[in-house]
Amino acid sequence: MDVIGWVKKHVIEPVAPGLVNTPSSKRLNDKELLLLLARAAWDSYSLSGDCTGLELRDKQRQNSEGDNWLNGIQYGLYEILGGKHKGKKILAFRGTDLSNAVSGGMTLLQDLSVAFPAHGGPVAPIKLAIKAAVKATWDKDPDFICGHSLGGLIAECVCGETGKPGASFNAPGPWGVVPSNNLLTGDKYDGVKFEVHLTRRDPVSQVGSYMGPDHSHVGSPIWHDGSDHLMDPMIAEFGK
Repeated sequence: MDVIGWVKKHVIEPVAPGLVNTPSSKRLNDKELLLLLARAAWDSYSLSGDCTGLELRDKQRQNSEGDNWLNGIQYGLYEILGGKHKGKKILAFRGTDLSNAVSGGMTLLQDLSVAFPAHGGPVAPIKLAIKAAVKATWDKDPDFICGHSLGGLIAECVCGETGKPGASFNAPGPWGVVPSNNLLTGDKYDGVKFEVHLTRRDPVSQVGSYMGPDHSHVGSPIWHDGSDHLMDPMIAEFGK
């Protein structure tokens, strides 16, 4: 147990339960899988299916067509086409998307409610999105989950509720400054292979609890140099 873990268990928790998070997921240590997760996370915005090594098998859009505006989240379900994970499936949750009025409005409300989720109670937009993502995960039963930005935060919360392995990319931390604002309510991430990848000068990657981003996620972050919030630099790095 590290110093933060000891202080949490013996000093803080007895006085203020839920105030400090101790990241406890494990590393994937799998470059092949990590690259596929990153590609799926990025394709979840367009749902084009144009990502090497993956086949888009199912999807849920969030836009103004038909009943899609009722969808609290957008996701893609991808099948891995080759390699050691052939046949396994990835469920990727999309992040903030301003490409149309419906998804822009919905995801911006979710972004805003990340800061103060307790104010909306169980119907806070971000809590509804997480609930929808957990349901989709149980329904689709993927082998891995992932997401970028807001989608990464959602994926971490889904990991906490389901124990599914995967990765998040440039996501704000789901652990809040005060316990009432914590979005990471499940504890099934302990020991699960789920990696958190953040970019050092990306403002979104710095969002988290008062302990800082290193103690605001399901696992200890893997830091990357740069300032870009988009996925392109990470995908290029993972593909080397």
